[in-house]
Amino acid sequence: MQRRYTVRFQLLLLGAWTTLVLGAFSGPAVIAVGTPMIILVAFALLRPRTPFGSTSLSATDDSSVCFEGDVVRLHLHFEHLNSERHRLEIRNEQMVVGIYNLRSSDEVVEASLPLFGSYRLAGSTLIREGYFGLYEDYLPLELSEPIKVFPMIEDVTPLARLVKAQFALGRHRSTQQSHAGLEFIDVREAGPGDPLTDVNWKTTARTGNIWLNQRSSDLPLDLVILLDTFPSAALTTLVKLASNLARAHLRNFDRVGLVVFGGTIGWIPPASGHFQERLISERLLLIRAYTTAADKRIDLIPQRALPRTATVMVVSALYDRRIIQAIKDLRFAGHQVVVVGPVAFNGFDATHLSDSDNDDSDNDDSGHNESVYRVPSVSSRVKRLNTLIRRQLLDDLAGLNVTVIDTDLKSTLSQRSLSHVD
Repeated sequence: MQRRYTVRFQLLLLGAWTTLVLGAFSGPAVIAVGTPMIILVAFALLRPRTPFGSTSLSATDDSSVCFEGDVVRLHLHFEHLNSERHRLEIRNEQMVVGIYNLRSSDEVVEASLPLFGSYRLAGSTLIREGYFGLYEDYLPLELSEPIKVFPMIEDVTPLARLVKAQFALGRHRSTQQSHAGLEFIDVREAGPGDPLTDVNWKTTARTGNIWLNQRSSDLPLDLVILLDTFPSAALTTLVKLASNLARAHLRNFDRVGLVVFGGTIGWIPPASGHFQERLISERLLLIRAYTTAADKRIDLIPQRALPRTATVMVVSALYDRRIIQAIKDLRFAGHQVVVVGPVAFNGFDATHLSDSDNDDSDNDDSGHNESVYRVPSVSSRVKRLNTLIRRQLLDDLAGLNVTVIDTDLKSTLSQRSLSHVD
């Protein structure tokens, strides 16, 4: 238990010292005027620190597992509720979740945890206000069992089903998707070697080219989600996207595994079922950004966590060169790779970048045209350079037959926000 003196006590202490100093020069009349302040200061300093008694903070049964935005119910029990006022401050490390005034020694409070993660609410305190508001006694509290707040469930279509799979036949590659099912997904333009058994006649008649129906596979898919956890501003969005993609594919009866690739490397071998969904979700709650300069390579991942026949879905913003090298290594190892995330132009909007910064003609005040050269600003040149580097990166991935699906950071993770990057 700790005690902290308030600003009111500090003002009284300053007044008491001032009274004693002036009384030493002016006489006892001044000391008599400041006697109440001296008494209150002595009372606060000599007041014993009585213990709180047995105190416990726990989550109710319906709060052990929740999602972002849900209300968490916390049960607080403590003894010796005297005439002194008590309040509870719920904190998650440095973030204040809520402050509650307590009326009884056995009370249930409600709090909202807006971000996903595993919370023990370290930093929460039970505060007992002293008489006259001169001091406050603090008792640190922490949950015995953590509260698991999972990312919000979004309606995400299994993206690996949308990507045209290529299957190796000897030294050649077939553009035909084997074991096509009955569920319609999309249309695609026919290529060499495609059978003309499922032609989309409406699209073919409208465009003049032959288009085929693309249908989902009836066979379960082996999918490994490789999550980029290198430090970046998009890490929270990437974790949410990986959680929803894993849930969507598991509920589509696919076998899904997880590889955490960043400052630390971890993995969960592919499996199916509700237990695998819970295992992946709880592993994602522990994701933290660790800064390291060490090289990370996919050969550190065992084969049981990254089967040779599995499709690898890389959830990344492509900020770190090590994740780009990992994508190349996966492609050279024979995996089909799909990149999903806010990957276009590294967060820069290139639509407003035109040649107006280098316009060599302008009108002066007299109305005559003169040849004028504007030196582009530093920020404009940096944006242009980042745009060119980003386009070159996407072109390199396209040359490796890596499918890139870009998501918008500001929109939801629904299928409407997904767009293929050419």
